Amino acid sequence: MLQPPSIQPLIPQQHTLPNGNTLHLFPNDAIGIVKLDITLEAGSAYQTLKSQAHAANQLFGEATAIHSAEQIAQFLDFHGIVVERSADVCQSNISYYFLRKFADQLLPLIAESFQQPLVTPQLFQSYLSRRTNQISTNLQKTSYQARNRYYQLLYGFQHPIGTYALPADLQHLTLQSVQDFIHLHYHLAHAHLILSGPIDDQLLALADNHLAPTSASAPTAPLPLTVTPQPYVPTSHISLPNNVQSTIRIGRLLPFPWHSLDYTRFMVLNTLLGGYFGSRLMSNLREDKGYTYGIYSQTQIFRNSIALYITADVAAQSTPDAVHQIFQEINRLQQEPVTDAELDRVRNYMMGDFIRSIDGTFEISERYRQMVSTQVDERLSTNLMQTLADVTPAQLQTLAQSTLTDLLTVTAGPDPNQQ
Repeated sequence: MLQPPSIQPLIPQQHTLPNGNTLHLFPNDAIGIVKLDITLEAGSAYQTLKSQAHAANQLFGEATAIHSAEQIAQFLDFHGIVVERSADVCQSNISYYFLRKFADQLLPLIAESFQQPLVTPQLFQSYLSRRTNQISTNLQKTSYQARNRYYQLLYGFQHPIGTYALPADLQHLTLQSVQDFIHLHYHLAHAHLILSGPIDDQLLALADNHLAPTSASAPTAPLPLTVTPQPYVPTSHISLPNNVQSTIRIGRLLPFPWHSLDYTRFMVLNTLLGGYFGSRLMSNLREDKGYTYGIYSQTQIFRNSIALYITADVAAQSTPDAVHQIFQEINRLQQEPVTDAELDRVRNYMMGDFIRSIDGTFEISERYRQMVSTQVDERLSTNLMQTLADVTPAQLQTLAQSTLTDLLTVTAGPDPNQQ
């Protein structure tokens, strides 16, 4: 068995901007591209209208009071600058990838986007059209419907994690509401800033000049995302009769926090069950039965909660037995301790997977950004290495017996009685 590697904490270097905000640095002169992550407390949990946070994330920076959308798009294209946007429950993130030599042109434009943001009626109407089509298309997908219903039943239909927009909801979204959301939450002075790549004194001076405005507004306080226990619902089905396949999603909220050793032990148990290509679920449902191209068991960390989910797309007629086989594999983990050989394979896989996840400057900075977003710290990595070194088959069996119970099963696809 491989020995767990010594893990260095993912603690970035820090540069204090003139306004007192911190610029978190992951320097690497060996790569030619700079990445700037700008993360704000501006996710869907803060919105008053459905899709308001998503619209703000997608439309922010597309135009300013000085530069039109066409001018900004041409500037980005000509200089090969890539912009990635994402918004989750709590945070909105905008990432810029650019050559170091273009920083003196890009950073002033970023500052301008925050100082004089503009959403034009044309941009807003185009967004509404795209978003309406996107949601309408997604509603026909079994995976989308199963995911939404799953989190609604786990967290509640009114909880930010369980709330989703329908096309009709977009009729209530207005240009003014998106502008108001941007003005309330998009303040560069309160952003979490990460700079990765070739960083020198000149680049830091540009950051001092353009990424450090003062703000009269108070920063948005991070939401704790408290969870209210929901009534246990063992099964739920969404009828989508025009599909030839079904999506299965099975799981629960885990009963321990991310910083518990029980969680990292569960990570090992979950990998055994369905966390990699050699897992038991993959061997059973893909290799032996041919029910699916892939089945996965994963955990998702939110603030103050962790959700387990097993998911697979299967032929509609195979759905009942696929669900049966999943619970059969869970029962095996509860009744029989895993062998040392199987446990060693999983240990080695998980160590290699962890090392790959921090193999590169951008990978390290992204892992750090996600840790900040979910309010996780290096205790998770430390616990994982300790667990990989000393977890036993008996511990995993006990954990399976106590944790893989009271599972929610959601299916989406043709009705079972029509198969």
